[in-house]
Amino acid sequence: MDVYKKPEGRKVYIWIIPLILLFLVLIIIYDAIEVQEIFLKAKSVVSDLRIRTANSEDEIGQLELRSKNNIVSLENKLKTFMPTKPYIVINTTDNRFSLRKPNGDTIRTGLCSTGKDNIMIKGTKRWVFKTPKGLFTILNKRTSPVWTKPDWAFIEEGLPVPSARSSKRYDTSTLGDYALGLGNGYFIHGTLYQRRLGLPETHGCIRIGDTDLEVIYNTLCVESKVFIY
Repeated sequence: MDVYKKPEGRKVYIWIIPLILLFLVLIIIYDAIEVQEIFLKAKSVVSDLRIRTANSEDEIGQLELRSKNNIVSLENKLKTFMPTKPYIVINTTDNRFSLRKPNGDTIRTGLCSTGKDNIMIKGTKRWVFKTPKGLFTILNKRTSPVWTKPDWAFIEEGLPVPSARSSKRYDTSTLGDYALGLGNGYFIHGTLYQRRLGLPETHGCIRIGDTDLEVIYNTLCVESKVFIY
């Protein structure tokens, strides 16, 4: 009599199917974890972007505030340089002057002479004959000014240098009728050499013709500004 036997293949299928299902479940769980991690990373990135954006907005706001404060500070500083009285501008390149009102309108222009821009050396002494550039202030005003001639004035003429108190040092004609002091021995003054105005041949001072100098002297006052460039 034949005995019925179950096929061996069914036993294999019974074990394979749960394994496949388990594998699929594991894949799904893994994918879910991966998706969750990606989501968390994305969420973190978005959060960081929000924080950075907020910080950037704060920084921009601070920069704008600083810029406004700097502008106000510069404007206030600029006001301290703006003349409130008539002033004079000296152009050392063209050897010209421009006398102006506080609002910038021109009162008078003309020729002047400025530093010859050379150097004299005698022994251990050295003199630079150059007109300084920058913003200056009229410190004093003199009529019929007397020039106390320095050593270089005698050396330049090939003369012996007199003593400090010698009468030979006092010159009552070279500076003209008026002189306006800028400090450190520099003056705006007249000249004996009217025809040579417009040429760079002074020892650092600013020479101006008689007629122009009289107007300048009467227009400018102590503390008036002098712009030299």
